[in-house]
Amino acid sequence: MTNPQSPARRRAVSALLASLIVCGGLPLSSAVQAQQVSWPRQPIRLIVPFAPGGPADALARFISARLGPELGQTVIVENRAGAGGTLGAAEVAKASDGHTILFSSTGALVIIPAITKNVNYNPDRDLVAVGLAVNTPQVVVVAAKSPYTSLSSLLAAAKAKPDTLNFASAGNGTTTQLGAELLKRSAGVSITHIPYRGAAPAIADVIGGTVDMMVADAPAVSAFIADNRLRALAVTSSNRIATLPQVPTTNEEGLPDVISGTWYGIMGPAQLPKDVVEKINAALNRVLRAPEVDAFIKGQGADPMGGTPQEFAIFIRNESQKWGKLAKQAGVRMD
Repeated sequence: MTNPQSPARRRAVSALLASLIVCGGLPLSSAVQAQQVSWPRQPIRLIVPFAPGGPADALARFISARLGPELGQTVIVENRAGAGGTLGAAEVAKASDGHTILFSSTGALVIIPAITKNVNYNPDRDLVAVGLAVNTPQVVVVAAKSPYTSLSSLLAAAKAKPDTLNFASAGNGTTTQLGAELLKRSAGVSITHIPYRGAAPAIADVIGGTVDMMVADAPAVSAFIADNRLRALAVTSSNRIATLPQVPTTNEEGLPDVISGTWYGIMGPAQLPKDVVEKINAALNRVLRAPEVDAFIKGQGADPMGGTPQEFAIFIRNESQKWGKLAKQAGVRMD
C-alpha cells in the first residue's frame, strides 16, 4: 500500500492540484489559496504617504527594516507625500499586485475622509486593516518664557478672557487642530485657531511667542522641550511618556476625556487575502515586541502598539466616530 504521506504521493497531489487550477477545475478561491502558501513571492512595497525625513518616515523605515526579515522578503519604502496622506492611500487602494501595503495614520484614514468629499477612496470599502503599529501622544506646549506654567493656569486665563488666547496648528483638519479643539471643548474655553502650513512653522511661532500655545505631536517638540525653548504643560494621554516623565497627563489635570495624538498602522488593499493580512500582522507584532524596537519607538515619544487586524479595524471605526463628530461640531474644514 502506498504511504499517503510519502514524497511521491505529495508530488502527485501537487501536480494534480496544479493541473486542475490551470484547466479551471478548481474555483478561483482555491487557486488563490494555493498561491498564498508561498507569499511573499517578490519584494513588498510599503507606501509611506509622508515626506522623507519626518517622524512618520523614520518610524516606517525603522519598522520595515525589521519586518522584511520576518516575512522573508525585502520591504521597500516608497514615499508618496501629498494631500494629507491621501495620495498614498489612494495608490494602495488600487494596488492589485498583492505585495503593496500602506503605512498610514489618523489623518488619511479617519479625519480627512470625515471632513471632505474630495477623497477618491473609501477607507472602509477600499482598504483592509492589517495592524496598529505606533501611537504618538500629543503635548500641550507654550513658549519657555510664557507666563503659563501649568495647564490649569493656561485654561484659567482662557476662561477669564475668552478668545484672547490663540493656538497654532499644522493646518486645518490636522490632528494638531483637532487635539486643541478637543481640549477647548472638554475644558469649556474659547481659544482662537491659527493654522499654519506644517508643524515646523507653527512650532517656531510658539517658541517665539507669536502664538500662545499648541497641541503638538510629542516627537515634533521633544527636542525643543529638552533644550528649554518650549514648556510642556500636559501630555494628552492616560499615562506619562518615557521622553517626558516629569510632565503630567491631561487625566492627572482633571481632563480624562482629552486623549489625542497621531497613530500609525499598516493597511492593505481590500482584496488582500485574509491569510496574507494575518501573516503581515503576526510579523508586525513580533517586530514591535523586540526590545530594540520598543526602545526606539518610546525614545521618539511614542508607544508601540500591536494587536489583531480585527482590533485595529474596530479601533479605526471608533476613531472615525470620535474625530468625525468633533470635526463637525467644531466646523473643521480642510485648506
